[in-house]
Amino acid sequence: MALARLFFDNDTDFDRMLSARMPTYFPSSSTAGWVDRFTPKFDIVQKDDNVTVLAELPGVKKENVKVDLTQDGRLTISGSTREEKEYEDESNVTHRERSFGSFSRSISVPTGIKPDEIKASMDHGLLKVILPTKPKEPSVAQITIT
Repeated sequence: MALARLFFDNDTDFDRMLSARMPTYFPSSSTAGWVDRFTPKFDIVQKDDNVTVLAELPGVKKENVKVDLTQDGRLTISGSTREEKEYEDESNVTHRERSFGSFSRSISVPTGIKPDEIKASMDHGLLKVILPTKPKEPSVAQITIT
């Protein structure tokens, strides 16, 4: 028989008690002053005429997102989220998982992107970036036998 069962009716009571006291002994990153890192999740789809990047940005406003394409073929999505004071008394918050602050994520994209035709839209926290590509030229070459 587990020692916890002598003092608590079930594991839920023990977990609740432990969760309430744990920040006192082992502060979470947000209470210790560290920044929890938010990293957007990407899906990248390559088609014949474009590359589409879908990025999950839950809770991020469109105005706080920046999309850049560098000349060396790196697409960077960056932005920030701001913590809103939702609680009058922060001392009553016993658990915090949401992260706030700035983020940035870069990926390499194929050569042949048409920068003037790139389109980006955002709907319900899903950023969609369409990078049109130049048509691939047939790679036919005369091979000399030596």
